[in-house]
Amino acid sequence: MRKLFTAVVLALTIATSAFAAGGNKVNFFAQNSFESEFKNASNVQWTSAPDFLKATFVQNNQKKEAFYNSDGQLIATSRTADLSELPVKAKRTFAKKLEGYTVKEAIRFEGIDENAYYISAENEKGSVIFKIEDNGFVTVKKA
Repeated sequence: MRKLFTAVVLALTIATSAFAAGGNKVNFFAQNSFESEFKNASNVQWTSAPDFLKATFVQNNQKKEAFYNSDGQLIATSRTADLSELPVKAKRTFAKKLEGYTVKEAIRFEGIDENAYYISAENEKGSVIFKIEDNGFVTVKKA
C-alpha cells in the first residue's frame, strides 16, 4: 500500500510539473536538479526536445540556460558572455578573423564534453558563428 501511495504522489507531482510548465513536459528529476543547482533563479521557462530539456532563466541579472538529459541530469549550461572573458590566445586569433565583422551575441557554453564560447557576428557578406574553445582553437561556420 505504501508503494502505491508513493507512486501516486510521484505521478501527481510529475503531472503538476508538466502543467505548470505551460504544456511542455518537464522531467520531475530535471526540475528537482534545477531547483537545487540554481536556487535564486527567476523567470524560469522550460522547453522540451526529443533529446533534452532546457530551462531558460535569469540568475544574478544574467540570462542563462540549463540543459538536462531524459534522466534529469544536468548536461550543459550556457550564459551570455563578454568578449573580455576570452582566453588570451583566443582573443588574438579571434581579432584576426573578426576584422570587418560586427559582434551580435556571445555566449559561454559549458557541457560534459565541451567548454567553448560561441560568437555570432556579421558583415555585409553575411553572418557567421565563431566557436572558440578554451585552448584558443577557433572554428568558423556560416550562419
